[in-house]
Amino acid sequence: MLTHEQIIKGCIKNDRKVQKELFERFSPKMYGYCLRYSVNSADAQDVLQEGFIKVFEKISTLKNPDQLEGWMSRIFINLAISRFRKNKIAPNMLSTDDIDVADEAPIEEMNELTPSEVLLKMQELPELYRTVLNLYAIDGHSHREISQMLDITETNSKSILSRSRKMLRELISKKSQS
Repeated sequence: MLTHEQIIKGCIKNDRKVQKELFERFSPKMYGYCLRYSVNSADAQDVLQEGFIKVFEKISTLKNPDQLEGWMSRIFINLAISRFRKNKIAPNMLSTDDIDVADEAPIEEMNELTPSEVLLKMQELPELYRTVLNLYAIDGHSHREISQMLDITETNSKSILSRSRKMLRELISKKSQS
């Protein structure tokens, strides 16, 4: 197994075998990022392909080989978010009156689901809701960062997060009742 430094050097030289190893080693995790931020698996596959093209084009700019995976994940997430912004029709303005503090409670039924089942339920959320939930709850971005990434207000980000949690709770509750 090649080290990150060997992979970077090989990719800079356009060594197809090394590029293939990079793809095989990291594509499952990067596909997970793509899927979280995409409408469906076909869209996620498109983002995955575009992301690896970008990785191969820009890998020479990576200074620290230990940061390879984090650097790649930022490329894939940013690419997926850029696609979201490009396809966005209009901002979804929500009122802060819609935020219910009770919605912030943990989703108890989630403990009964596998991570794959939770991801499938998240895929049922509207795209903006799913994106805000991913950015905040999974990737740890602040509402300020989310508002800048998605070109929405911080208040709107908070409201969307609250609604997405409520909707996810309802989706999971339906699953546990069946």
